[in-house]
Amino acid sequence: MDRLNEKVKRCWNIASVSDDEGEIILYGDVESQQPVDWWTGEPVPGMFITPEGFMEDLEAVKNKSKITVKLNSCGGDLYTGIAIHNAIKALPANVTVIVEGIAASAASVIMCAGDTVQVYPGSLVMIHEPACTVIDYCNRDDLKQIIKMLEAGIDAAAAVYNQKTGIEVDTLKSMMHKETWMTGQEAVDKGFANELITGADVNMALEGKEVLMVAGVRHNVRGLHIPENLNITRISAQVSEKTAACAEIDKPGDNAGELKEGGTAEMYNSIDELRAAMPDLVSQLETSAAEAAVAQERERQQRIDEIAASVADTALVNEAKYEKPCTAEQLAFRAMQRQAQLGAQHLQNVTSDNAESGVQDVQVVNAPAEQPKQLTKEERIAMGRADAKAALNKKED
Repeated sequence: MDRLNEKVKRCWNIASVSDDEGEIILYGDVESQQPVDWWTGEPVPGMFITPEGFMEDLEAVKNKSKITVKLNSCGGDLYTGIAIHNAIKALPANVTVIVEGIAASAASVIMCAGDTVQVYPGSLVMIHEPACTVIDYCNRDDLKQIIKMLEAGIDAAAAVYNQKTGIEVDTLKSMMHKETWMTGQEAVDKGFANELITGADVNMALEGKEVLMVAGVRHNVRGLHIPENLNITRISAQVSEKTAACAEIDKPGDNAGELKEGGTAEMYNSIDELRAAMPDLVSQLETSAAEAAVAQERERQQRIDEIAASVADTALVNEAKYEKPCTAEQLAFRAMQRQAQLGAQHLQNVTSDNAESGVQDVQVVNAPAEQPKQLTKEERIAMGRADAKAALNKKED
C-alpha cells in the first residue's frame, strides 16, 4: 500500500487561505480506495476522491471559522460520500459548498454538508438509489442481505437530504427511485441549494453515453440516465460521423458559457476538420476510446478466465481469447457445441465398430429340448420296489 500511495495523485486540495478561512477542492469520482488495474496492479489513471489521506489533510482547516468547498463530482461510493459529508459537517466552521459543475449520486450527499450551497444556473444535481455489482454465486439469503444493504444506503442518503431540504423522507425516496436530475435553479427551488450564482455558467459536453465533460473534468456516467432536455452539448462517441456539434469546455468565470465561434455550435463534416478546429478534444476522444477498448478487452479475457476451469479445454479457451476472440458467454456456447459434437462422434464410432465386427450377422440357434431318459424293465421294477418300501416304512412310523 505504501508503494501504491506514492503513485496516487490526490484529486483534492485542502488548504489554508488565511487565518480564518480554508478551502477544499473536490474534483473527481468518489471511491472507497484508489482503483487499481487488476491486470497490471498499477493505479488506474483518473481523478478520484478517496479516504486515503483525506482525513489527515482535513486537519489543515479544522480550526477555521469559514470554509469554502468547491465541488465537481459524479459521485461513486455512497458510504465514502457519507463519511466525507460527516467529516465536513463536523467542522466548527461555517461551510459554503459551491457546485462548480456537477454534484451527482454520492457527491450530492457531500454537497449537503454545506451550511450554504451555491450553484450556477448550469450546475447539475442528481439523486438516485444506490446500486451494487454482484459477481458471484448467490443464494436467496445472500440476495436478501444485499437488498438490506441497499435499503440501508437509501435510508442513510434520504436522511441526509431530509436534513438539508426538509422534504419528507418518503418523497425523497421516490425522487431517488426515479433518478432525479436538477439544474441549478431547480436545486434551489427544491431546497438542495440555497443560492444561485448569476453572471457565470457551466458548459458541459456529453461524449457518447458514458463520458460527461464538466468544467474540464471527465466523469464516467455509465448507467446513469441523463435527461435529453438538459442544456448539454452532445458529441457522438464516434467522432468520424458526419456532424459533431462541439462546445469549448471552460471553468465558470468571466467568459464561461460562450460557445466556440461567437456562441454557435460549429458543424464539421469530417474528422480532419474537427481535429483541425479542436485538436485537444479529438485527442481526448481518441484516448478515451482507446482506454475503453483496452478495458473492455481486459474484462473480456478476465471473464473467460473465470469459466476456463469449467470448460476444461485449454485449446478452446486459447482460441476464444486470441485466435477467434469471443465473449465468455460465446465460449460457453462453443464448449457445449464441442461436447455435443464429441457425443455424436462417439455414437458414430460405436456404430461403425459394430458394423466392422460383423456382430449383426451372428444368429442365435435354440438348443434342442432335452429328452427324458428311457428306463429299462429291470430299472422300472427296482424303482417300484423302492417306492413301495418307502411307503411301508412311512405307514409304520
